[in-house]
Amino acid sequence: MKKASMWASLRQDVERFEIGTDARWRAEYRQAQYEKRLAGVQPDLFGGPTIEHFHQVTTERPELWTPNYEVQWFQDLSEEQRLELLGADPQTPFARTTRKAFSKAETDALVASAQNWLRLGQRVRVTGSSVSFDGEPEKRVGRKGTIWRLCSAAFSDRVYVNLDPLRRERSEKVAFLEIRDIEPITDEGKR
Repeated sequence: MKKASMWASLRQDVERFEIGTDARWRAEYRQAQYEKRLAGVQPDLFGGPTIEHFHQVTTERPELWTPNYEVQWFQDLSEEQRLELLGADPQTPFARTTRKAFSKAETDALVASAQNWLRLGQRVRVTGSSVSFDGEPEKRVGRKGTIWRLCSAAFSDRVYVNLDPLRRERSEKVAFLEIRDIEPITDEGKR
């Protein structure tokens, strides 16, 4: 297994980043996840590429989620209501209403309340989402992950979350989520 750890160290070049930077932390996190999943390395006898074998991810998909707010479908509206909705906001996302956006004061209060726990590396659980046509955001509800990157002042109410892989997922999933849609996991052993 000594060879496997040698190949694992080549996987993520951690040393090129300055110690204490966010980029260094992300590289170390990716390296740790890679080494945790690596089962072994099989070199090719005829000079071909080395084959890496990984442990299967045992995380199951979370249960289905239903929104806790009312969704109004565009096709269910009368012609007058449709024109009124599009007249008020021509950029209506996919021409339907979704949950209410926060005001500036509500956003500031949300960000201030999250400052206790909102930091890189914090484990979180996705608790909510906005509804979409393809259902992609809804599939994230119930998943766990790690705060990957904090956003600038322009998007202070959002963060990037590196989601834990589910069965058969082989690529890293980093989602851009609202702070109101996540909650911190303080002790994973109890949950």
